[in-house]
Amino acid sequence: MQTNIVEISNDFRELSVRRGFLCISDRGTPIAEIPLDSICSVMTTGRAITFTQNLMTALCENGIPMIIIGGNYNPVGIMTPLVGQMRQMAVQQAQINTSRPLEKQLWKSIVQEKIKNQSRVLDMLGCENRIRNLPLAVQSGDTSNIEGIAARMYFPALFGGGFLRIHTMNGINSFLNYGYAILRGAMARMVVGAGLNPSYGIQHHNQLNPMCLVDDLMEPYRPIIDAIVYEIFGGEEDITRELTPTDKARLASVLNTEIKTRTGFSPLINIMQRDVWNFVNSLNDKKNKLDYENVIQN
Repeated sequence: MQTNIVEISNDFRELSVRRGFLCISDRGTPIAEIPLDSICSVMTTGRAITFTQNLMTALCENGIPMIIIGGNYNPVGIMTPLVGQMRQMAVQQAQINTSRPLEKQLWKSIVQEKIKNQSRVLDMLGCENRIRNLPLAVQSGDTSNIEGIAARMYFPALFGGGFLRIHTMNGINSFLNYGYAILRGAMARMVVGAGLNPSYGIQHHNQLNPMCLVDDLMEPYRPIIDAIVYEIFGGEEDITRELTPTDKARLASVLNTEIKTRTGFSPLINIMQRDVWNFVNSLNDKKNKLDYENVIQN
């Protein structure tokens, strides 16, 4: 599974494709060539970037999403292939026909694993942990919003009592935005590759969000980004700090994080791929087959 995240962060870059390579130029001067088959996703954070129709076609044909990043590293758009795999129609038909009770059971599993991972992060970093038993309180569909209750205790415990998770704020928030965008791009590629419709979620239903299902399935792995950001900041907020190339590389490396499972260790990107196929199997068999066997490692 490809894990390379290509970020185009400088202004006036020109992107094209030639013989299976993403070609990057600066005002007509070639500066880099990257094999398409090594790329997980492309992120654009610079301005005045141009790209050719041939490149966009090649990205789609290779299943590579392009994520458009706006202010404060918030994703504002994403391009994904129209066709994922040969059985796409059958997979999406199963997706459309999914019963609400099954969707609620799937969401329960996702929320429980997210809170478990948040709890593991707090324990791993020596922070006060008041959410350890909350996964037991999650009901089908999380009708009591235990996810929200956990978040209100988790973020202040991790980043300090004055911290607020607000997408438009600088400092820790911008680092979280960037890290979550890495997860989102990788998950988008897997969701589309499995033939699923990324806009049809089981919990996220914002009609303006084309990645509802992606946002559903990536939820359990947000705490891994949180842990990396904690380490970068040393647990103390600094709203003046901006992302450096080193910080970005550290966050982008999350896909290679080794995750402990019942059968050994596996890179996070492989665990996420497994989750997507377990989700597809759940839809086909009309039974919750999400099997979160991972724990977060130091």
